[in-house]
Amino acid sequence: MRFFIIILSLCLGVCASGAGARVPPDKSVTLYPAKKVITMEAALPHADAVAVANGRILAVGSLDGIKRQLQGVSYRVDEVFADKVLLPGFIDNHLHPSMAAILLPMEFITPFDWRLPGRSVQGVQGREDFLARLRQRETAKQGSDDWLFTWGYHHYFHGQLSRADLDAVSSSRPIIVWHRSFHEIYANSAALRAMGVTAASVAGHPHIDFEQGHFYETALPLAFAALAPQILDPRWFRSGLEGVRTAIHRGGVTTIADMAAGMFGLETEWPHLKAVLDSDKTPFRTLMIPSAASYGGVPGDEASMKIISSLPERNSEKLKFVKQVKLLADGAFFSQLMQMKAPGYLDGHDGEWLMEPALLESAARAYWQAGYQLHIHSNGDRGTEVVLDVLEKLLKETPKADHRTTLHHLGYSTESQSRRMAELGALVSANPYYLYAMGDKYTEVGLGAERAAEIVRAGSLVRHGVPLSLHSDFTMAPVEPLTLAWVAVNRQTAAGNEMAPALKLTLDQALRAVTIDAAYAIRMEEEVGSIAVGKKADFTVLAADPYAVDASELKDIPIWGTVFEGRPYPLKL
Repeated sequence: MRFFIIILSLCLGVCASGAGARVPPDKSVTLYPAKKVITMEAALPHADAVAVANGRILAVGSLDGIKRQLQGVSYRVDEVFADKVLLPGFIDNHLHPSMAAILLPMEFITPFDWRLPGRSVQGVQGREDFLARLRQRETAKQGSDDWLFTWGYHHYFHGQLSRADLDAVSSSRPIIVWHRSFHEIYANSAALRAMGVTAASVAGHPHIDFEQGHFYETALPLAFAALAPQILDPRWFRSGLEGVRTAIHRGGVTTIADMAAGMFGLETEWPHLKAVLDSDKTPFRTLMIPSAASYGGVPGDEASMKIISSLPERNSEKLKFVKQVKLLADGAFFSQLMQMKAPGYLDGHDGEWLMEPALLESAARAYWQAGYQLHIHSNGDRGTEVVLDVLEKLLKETPKADHRTTLHHLGYSTESQSRRMAELGALVSANPYYLYAMGDKYTEVGLGAERAAEIVRAGSLVRHGVPLSLHSDFTMAPVEPLTLAWVAVNRQTAAGNEMAPALKLTLDQALRAVTIDAAYAIRMEEEVGSIAVGKKADFTVLAADPYAVDASELKDIPIWGTVFEGRPYPLKL
């Protein structure tokens, strides 16, 4: 008992010099009984109560057992979760708050339905229906000189799009159609003029088709610089970021990783990130992981590394830079620009590199030798092969026992690559929503039935012992960990087709992939990811036990809200 009181005093922030001082009310002990507490801890998988003090977990176990531990300690019992199920706070270890912030204020014209903060969007497919929806949105803006920005267009669902098509919608209003992948945009003539882009100014660029108004992959930064006055306008960006905060909370998430922090210019983003994500209203923390390509110079050179090494000076309680960095291999999965090994794409087109293999290797080596954990965007099996070759070289040159190099997205990979990842000690943070959104379409176009069925081979990775987590890459998927887990468990597409059932995750594996295994991929497993004494008191509060419902209903379990560092945050529906 004496040891317990000492630990309690530390947890409450009482020091020797302050003996006898009253503990402030917000530092008191709260005991939460629950219908069930799912801990993600092997030693105690389930409990029926948890005690919290000073933002951390003080005790987990039976209600009577915790009360006995608390004898002689002042505490209060809060029955708010008596009929609820507590899980560790969900973790999304790869999304982009700033990217989502510029997209959320746009008009969503998407192949599938979306539930967004403040509105719901009905999906639309087919070229004529897409253009009709676009004309409808343009008509709604008549009387204003606002630009029309839309997000969600996909050529495989909506048909080919050209500058002429957009000019037919409006020859005077600037129109930007942002591709579902985020890696491409289409602009009408009015937008090109407003952007200051001419045929001569972009002549020879490999990823710009001026006649079609099409910018993609490495051309996106150029287009973005011209669009920044619109989409980084403080009112646009701030309102979008507030919507992102709402979406993250609604998904039951208490920790996120911004997996390209500063992607649009950190000095521009930072005041808004501080105002919104570092606010007392924000019930989650953000791990800030910079992209090596976003800080000037050549990725991995001395100048860019010096800037990145200085970023932790900005750290606060909810926004923290750590010694981890983001690198990029091949192109976007939604654009079918990932790099594929033979036989390649069925229609003969080629993928793209975001960083050529030689540059990827040199940048990875620089950060590896400087002690950074590497997070590498990799979508196709050829891109993955290059990443694994680089990792193998680095391990031979400078061996590391706990490098935790993490491959992100992993749209299509092979069985042998699962085995190789395990041998090299690699981790994977995958986006299972790829299968849901694109499995049916890629069966018809580009990949064929066999490869499309094996999109995101989650079950294979786990069987080979590769630590696996799931992410949304919001807005590439909804920031809804239960939906991501549902896809991984059921392997069901938007059309209702089950694909490669041998690659399914079990329910437990899927829930671990959005809690403790997601924490492990960003080196936060000692702080979050499970409900254990000493960890942050972060909980996702559900209306039902996910282990007790049918697997097909997992994504439909209502979320009451979250507890972040001991403070309940119910959803405002």
